Amino acid sequence: MASEISREIRKLEVRFKDYMKAKQEFERHMKDYIRIFRELTKNLGKRGKTFSSNEIEKLLRLRREAIKSLGQVLKSESNIEHEKSHLFESYGALIICLETEFEKLRS
Repeated sequence: MASEISREIRKLEVRFKDYMKAKQEFERHMKDYIRIFRELTKNLGKRGKTFSSNEIEKLLRLRREAIKSLGQVLKSESNIEHEKSHLFESYGALIICLETEFEKLRS
């Protein structure tokens, strides 16, 4: 029925919205990850001098942030893949519904 196609179209729209939201979240985490590494690199670039205890603490804090940030990047990227799999599922379901409608036309 055409209502089945309409239902699958609505599911695809929702899934596409979820996918785009996951991509935006990934982009936000990736930008943060890059920012942390830029700051870490800038602070590590002062190799010619000895580091004060405050500078070492800052480097250690940035290292922890980098590790945590990587975890967020990986998790958000995996969420994109999860949402993408739902899109693939919807593509197939929509085509099957369409084919079913055309089969009914033949009968």
